[in-house]
Amino acid sequence: MEGASWHGKILRVDLTDRTSAVENLSQKIYQDYIGGKGLGSYLLYRDLKAGIDSLSKDNILLFMTGPLQGLSAPNVGRWTLVTKSPLTGLYLDTHCGGPLGREIKNAGYDAIAVVGKSDVPITLIINDSNIEFRNAQPLWGKGTHEATHILHEQTAKGSAVYVIGPAGENLVLSATGCCELAHQTGRGGAGAVLGSKNLKGVVARGTSKLKAADPTAIREVNRTVTKIWNEKTGYGFKEYGTPFLVEISNERGQFPTRNFRNGYFDEYESLTPEKMREWYIGAHLSCPHCIMRCTHAYRTEDPRCPGTEVESTVEYETLGLLGGTLGINNAQCVFQLNHLCDDLGLDTIGAGSAIGFAMEAYERGLLSEDEIGFPLPFGDCEGAKKLVEMIAAREGIGAVLAKGTRLAAKEIGKGSETFAVHVKGLEVPAWDPRGKRGMGLSYATGDVGASHLRGWPQTLDNPDTSALDVVESMVEQRYIKILRDSLIVCHLSYHLPLSHDQNISLLNGATGLNYDVESISIFGQRIETLTRLFNNREGVSRKDDVLPPRLWESETHGPAKGMKSFIDQDDFERSLDKYYELLGWGMDGIPTRKTIEKLGLGSQI
Repeated sequence: MEGASWHGKILRVDLTDRTSAVENLSQKIYQDYIGGKGLGSYLLYRDLKAGIDSLSKDNILLFMTGPLQGLSAPNVGRWTLVTKSPLTGLYLDTHCGGPLGREIKNAGYDAIAVVGKSDVPITLIINDSNIEFRNAQPLWGKGTHEATHILHEQTAKGSAVYVIGPAGENLVLSATGCCELAHQTGRGGAGAVLGSKNLKGVVARGTSKLKAADPTAIREVNRTVTKIWNEKTGYGFKEYGTPFLVEISNERGQFPTRNFRNGYFDEYESLTPEKMREWYIGAHLSCPHCIMRCTHAYRTEDPRCPGTEVESTVEYETLGLLGGTLGINNAQCVFQLNHLCDDLGLDTIGAGSAIGFAMEAYERGLLSEDEIGFPLPFGDCEGAKKLVEMIAAREGIGAVLAKGTRLAAKEIGKGSETFAVHVKGLEVPAWDPRGKRGMGLSYATGDVGASHLRGWPQTLDNPDTSALDVVESMVEQRYIKILRDSLIVCHLSYHLPLSHDQNISLLNGATGLNYDVESISIFGQRIETLTRLFNNREGVSRKDDVLPPRLWESETHGPAKGMKSFIDQDDFERSLDKYYELLGWGMDGIPTRKTIEKLGLGSQI
C-alpha cells in the first residue's frame, strides 16, 4: 500500500487442510479500522457467524498488528489477538507484549487469520513467505518456558515465539498463551482456542523493513517522549513497574481482598516493591522498542522443582488477584503462583478469582475438605499452589474451577453466585469499583466483560455521589484506549507521557493520512459500536450490563468504608442511560440504525 505503513495483506491459514492464502484488503478498510483491535473487530464480525462454539474448528484466531509495528516508534513492541472468547462466549481482544507483531509485519502481513483444526498438535511457523505446519507432538504437554526455548533452538535466529501451556491444551477457559517467556494474552481464554485447534503456538520471522510515510514525525514524537522519560526521577513506575500500584490502590480502597470482601488489605506492605527488592533481578524481559522497561523479574523457587531458581515477572494485577484476593501476604508465594500460572498458561486474574471464590465457598461450608482434597482457608499458599496445578490439569475440583468463576458458581450452587465476582463471565480485575466513582460502569459495559483496560472515569473520588457527571469522561477515555489498542501502543505509555495528540501524530506519520481528534473520536465510536453489535448477535443487551452482587455490598473496611459501586441502583441505571445516549445506542443497549449508518457500519450488518 504505497506511502502507508500497511501491507494491505492478511495471511489466511486453515489448519484442517494445512493451506494458506493471502487476502488483500482495500485502503478504505484500513482507513476506517486502522489495525489491532479496530481491524480485528472488523474481521471477526465479518468472518464469524453468530452462535459459533468458541472451541469449535470454526472459531477464528486473528493475530493482529497495527500501523506502527516494525517502525521506530515508542512502546510498540506489542500485538493483539482477537477471537470469540470461550470464557464469555463474546467478543475478545487481548493485547500482548513481545516481538511477534513486529515479525509478522516484517514477514509482509498485517495480520494472520487462523481457522480450522489440525488432526495432530502442530506449530505454525512463518518465515517471510514460507509457511510451515510443523508437528508439535514433542512439545505437547510442555510448559510455555520449555516449549519457547525448544522452538528457539529449532527455528531461525531472531524468530518470535508464542505458545500455550498445558492449560490451553486441556481447554481451561481462562487459558493464556505466552510470548517470549514474560508476556501473556491474558484475559478471556484465547489459549483454549489455540488448544481446541491443536495449535501449540506460532513462530514468526520477517526480514523486510517497512517505511513510515513521514519518518520525521515518528522521530519527533520518539525524541520528545524519550527526553521526558529520561529526565524523570523518583517516579514509582519507572523504578518498579506496575507493582508500585499496590500501595496506591490500597490507599484508595481498591485493592481486592479475600474475594473482594474488601478493597483494603491490612498486610499489603509485604507485597510492595520496597519489600520485594531483595529478590529483584531486573527488567531484561521487557517488550522490544520500549523505553520504560516495566516488566520486572524477581527470583523465586520453582514449586515443582525445589531448589531450582526461576524468574517471576509479577505485575500489579497478579499481586492483587493471587495476593490480596487470596489473603496471601507472602511475596514469595505470589511469585511462585505467578510462575506456575505463566508456565502452565493460566490467566493470573482468572485463576486468582476462581481460587478466591473457592476459598470463600470453603469458608462458608459450601465446599468441603473432601470435595477439594485438602483444607482451603484464605491465606493458604500451599493450597493455592495445588489448585493452580489442578485447574490447569482439570483434575478434581480444578475441573470445576477451570470453567471460570461464573460457571463454577452455577455448578456448585447453594447461593455461591452471590460471591462470584465477574461481569458476563470475565472475572473482575484488581481495582475494586467501590473505591472509584463510576468505575463500575466501565466494568458493566466493557465489550469483553469486566476489564480494567476499557476506559476509566477521570476522577479520584469515592462513589459517594452520583456518577452521572463522570460518564462522559469514561467514554472519552474508552475512545483513547481504542486508538492505543489499534495502533498498537502500550496502554502504560501514559506514564511517559505519550499523549493522545502524539498518538494521532504517530498514526499520521506512519500512514500519510490526516486523522484528527474529531475523526479519531468517530473511529472510537465505530469500534465500540461494532464490538457491541458482535455481542448483540450473541444475545447481549441491557440486561447483561450489570455488576455482580458482591460489588453492591457496602465496603466494611478501609478508605472506602461504607461505599458501594454506585450510591444506588437508580444512579447506576441513569449512568447506563447516559452511556448509551453518548454512544448513540437505544436504551435497550442496542445501537440504533441511525448510528450504524452514521458510522459507516451499514454494510456490516
